[in-house]
Amino acid sequence: MKLSLAYKLKKKDIASLIVMSVFLILLIFIKNIDYRPGITLDCDSCAQDIGPMERSGHYEEMLWNGVRHVHNSSNDNLIQFTKTNHLKFAQKEQTIGNCIDCHNEGANAKAASLGALWVKYPRLDKATGRIIDFEKAIQYEFVKRYGGTKPFYNDVRITEIMVYAYEKARQKKLVFDVEPDDGIPISDATLAELNTSFTCLKVFEKLGKPKGDIAPYITKGCNIFTNTTKNRPTGYGFWKTRMNCSSCHLEGGSKEYAAHIGDGAVSYPGVYSANNIVYTNRMRIARCYAHSINEILYGANSEYYKLITLYMAWIAEKSAIPIGENRQSRGIHNVRGTAARHASIIAGQRAYVANCQYCHGPAGYGSDRFDNDPKLSPPPITGSEAFVHTATLSYSSRLASFILNNMPPGATHDKPLLSAQEALDIAEFISVQTRPAAPNTNNLSVLYNYFTNTTMEWWFGEKTNGENI
Repeated sequence: MKLSLAYKLKKKDIASLIVMSVFLILLIFIKNIDYRPGITLDCDSCAQDIGPMERSGHYEEMLWNGVRHVHNSSNDNLIQFTKTNHLKFAQKEQTIGNCIDCHNEGANAKAASLGALWVKYPRLDKATGRIIDFEKAIQYEFVKRYGGTKPFYNDVRITEIMVYAYEKARQKKLVFDVEPDDGIPISDATLAELNTSFTCLKVFEKLGKPKGDIAPYITKGCNIFTNTTKNRPTGYGFWKTRMNCSSCHLEGGSKEYAAHIGDGAVSYPGVYSANNIVYTNRMRIARCYAHSINEILYGANSEYYKLITLYMAWIAEKSAIPIGENRQSRGIHNVRGTAARHASIIAGQRAYVANCQYCHGPAGYGSDRFDNDPKLSPPPITGSEAFVHTATLSYSSRLASFILNNMPPGATHDKPLLSAQEALDIAEFISVQTRPAAPNTNNLSVLYNYFTNTTMEWWFGEKTNGENI
């Protein structure tokens, strides 16, 4: 039997292959580029700094790279950022030092260690009146200290430095310190001027009012968190969704076993298991916008994300959660045994009618019964304005846990109002209902969905006022 290639190589193709092969050989042997995954250069001071690594996963690889950046800031990994670009001179001498030369934990350190700095961010830049996070601070350092080039947001080398700073803060069990201890609490007049949400006022009543110059920005972050749909950049107001961050992170993100945001603040940078990459806190927030609450992605340098990050750090600080602490109440657990318990859609529908429809409506689209009641704003749990199929609560076992620990209103982890079986059945019923299938993150899809949703809403218009329920 004669075999023939689907594509026959021509002379110019062979010449191209030879040129490419020679080029690759030159790259490997002349430039000495390391193409061996998992094998990194030795650095004795680095190993002494971070200590032994028990495993070698993605996080550990980025941590090792991060400590090498800090100890050898002038090497090939960072030279494009630290080398003076001749458009702007460095503040001091032109020679490039290493981050660790100043930012170390020794008695004669010239500046705070990166671990100690980690818990001081986000912070207020009084010169610009804007919130800067740790990533922005690194960018400023390269430009202002070295007169170098500003890295892009999400640059992997900057993330690796952030992983190192986070790890040092975790080893020391430090707690966020974004609020000044001697600051003056924010006044009621300022809270009113900022249109502080009812939920934020309840959070401040429980944890104490924010203090100091940072207090208005913490309040703004809380407002965005609790009224996400009403706090958007100009031009995004036409997109319709009724989901807020606090739709799932209950009590302004301060309720245990309801995705307490303090736990999130102390857990990133970390590996996000869905796609096995290291996320920063800001990246995780952006993912929640698109992949959870069906919102629109903003720019990487968005002030909105930074304000939410600040608010999360403040919640962690007021809750005294150390960096890296993995509390029992962290996140949303699974209710185990879904298959063994034989969760039933039919039983779930009956339980939904008995326990859920009064607030969420008969079809789960949300009820206008409480639209003007700031104490209770039940979000839609099905339909075009509900959470996305890629959200954490789209998994029945996770949704069941959320229901068991928090629903109906008044339920807690210690005193649930439903049985585990009822929670599983309701979650199974909700999970098979219509919901946005994918995040809407580009303008064309957003515009299309806006007109589609508006038309469908008009055609199948439904009110739940009065005795309709």
